Amino acid sequence: MGDKESERVEPAPLQVALLYKILKAERETLDFMKETTLEGVEIPLPETTVTDAKAKTIDISHQPLRSVYFRNKGPNTVYYLVNDDPTAIPIEDQETVTTRKPRRTIVKVTLRVNAGESATVKMVGQY
Repeated sequence: MGDKESERVEPAPLQVALLYKILKAERETLDFMKETTLEGVEIPLPETTVTDAKAKTIDISHQPLRSVYFRNKGPNTVYYLVNDDPTAIPIEDQETVTTRKPRRTIVKVTLRVNAGESATVKMVGQY
C-alpha cells in the first residue's frame, strides 16, 4: 500500500469472458425491447384553449412521442412549436395538422395565438 508506483492489473480470462457475456445479454435485451415495444399507440393530450395572455406549453417529456395530431377547433389561427424549434407553424380555424419525427423525440409542444385572439386545440400523440 505504501508503494508509490501504481500496479497494473491484467484482466484474467474469466473476467473478460464474463464481461463479454454481460455485453451479449444487454444487446439481446435491447433487441427484444425494440421488437416488443408498441408503436403507433395513441395518447390523448388535454384539449387546450390558448388566449393572447401567453403561450401554453405542454410538457410530454415523461412519454416522448413520434407524432402529434392537432385539430384547431377555432375560432382563430393557432401557432405551434415542437420542442425548441424556433419556427411557429400555423393551424387555421377548423384545420387538422400532423407533425412527425422519425423517432420518439417530441417532448414539448408550445401553442400560441395572435394578440386579442383565442383558439381551442385538440391533440393526440403517438409513440
